[in-house]
Amino acid sequence: MDCVRLMPSVFPKSLWLRIAIPFLLFVAAGSTALVFWLHQGALREERLVFAALARTTADFIRRERVPPTERTATNLSQVLGVQVFFAGRNGREPQSADWSTEPAPGTAPVLEKAQRQARKVHREQGQEAVAHPVSDSLDLILLRSADMAAAPLFDVRTLAVLGAFWGLSMTLAWAVARGVVQPLRLLARRLPMIGDDSEATLPGAERADEIGQLARAYLQTRTQLAQERARREQAERLALLGRMATGLAHEIHNPLSAIRMHAQLLGSAPPAQLAAATADSLPVLLDETARIEGLVNQWMFLAKPAPPQTALVDLREIAGTVLKTYSASAAHAGVTVAADFPENLPVRVDARRLGQAVGNIVLNAIQAMPRGGELSLRGSRNDSTVRLVFSDTGRGFSGEALARHGELFFSEREGGMGIGLNVSMEILRAHGGRLEVSNRGVASFAGVSLPEPGSVTGAVVLLELPVCSP
Repeated sequence: MDCVRLMPSVFPKSLWLRIAIPFLLFVAAGSTALVFWLHQGALREERLVFAALARTTADFIRRERVPPTERTATNLSQVLGVQVFFAGRNGREPQSADWSTEPAPGTAPVLEKAQRQARKVHREQGQEAVAHPVSDSLDLILLRSADMAAAPLFDVRTLAVLGAFWGLSMTLAWAVARGVVQPLRLLARRLPMIGDDSEATLPGAERADEIGQLARAYLQTRTQLAQERARREQAERLALLGRMATGLAHEIHNPLSAIRMHAQLLGSAPPAQLAAATADSLPVLLDETARIEGLVNQWMFLAKPAPPQTALVDLREIAGTVLKTYSASAAHAGVTVAADFPENLPVRVDARRLGQAVGNIVLNAIQAMPRGGELSLRGSRNDSTVRLVFSDTGRGFSGEALARHGELFFSEREGGMGIGLNVSMEILRAHGGRLEVSNRGVASFAGVSLPEPGSVTGAVVLLELPVCSP
């Protein structure tokens, strides 16, 4: 098992090396084996030629009746380029005392072996010898150094040719491996970005081999992925609109019921009581109409956000208008509203959009205190920012709400749409500001000190915008 785990580390990690190294090993082994085989074949051929030379020389001596003397042996040695001996024999046994020329020291064993087995080349101690009968009692023996028989396959020129062949093989291996690896590397680099890859083509897609099939499969997959993403985005958009429409219908149902009820009361009131009924119902009708308008504005902002149309305004005026709009709702819930603003809070904003953001915060605070409570607004400014701090005496934000307060469709209030704070945050971001939330009981929040005692529960919302000098 350990060997199995260790084996992958032995092989190179690069694909081109995995292709090139086996190719080079095959070429090196194959060329070496071929050279060795050719060398052995050349040696066999040289020995056959050497044996044929002995036979031809013996036939010439026998045919021309050349005397087997020392002088003849010397002349033949000069002509043939090998040592020539005449030696007597008795049957197959050599007559060592009957030599035309005394053999050099160390050559007698190979000469005797050649004489015992005539017509066959024998090699011993770096010498080669072959004997051929001239007559029944006389043999012709040729002797040469074994180096003379070696074909020039391992000389400098042969090694140079072999090295050049290996170099060309390495170049070919690199070219073949690169032709396979380079397109794969390009695919590997682009594959993680397939979702955002906008290039129309991919190098290698025009090839007819497997690399081309892989490149075309990548392009086809990218197209299918883009189509699937478009379908998914469309489905998510429709699902979002469906949830918004469902939530909007749920939120509008109660205001519409109240409007219908008060309209029916006005319609059925006697003429003498019409003025009193109108005084009672008109604030409710205006309040519920404002609620419906706010819900529709929220929905329109999410469905089709537009850049803010900014103008220089006083943040006090926006906050005052919002408080006046929701005064009836606050009074109905038993919520006391207190505002503390400095003389001037200049901001450059879209007053309608910012009023929508402030209204969402005020409405959330009122709804968080259904049995009454206190809502305070405190404004401040410094050299760079204008701030509004909203503080109520409701139950405050839960831990999950603090973590997910800007998440669309998240609401802990029963029947809530969960879009108010999200819309407010987006409106503040569009104006270069921010919205932060916390709970009462902390000494400071987002750089703003909170004088409320720690025993008081409730939520705190900070609205911050860049200051704009008039």
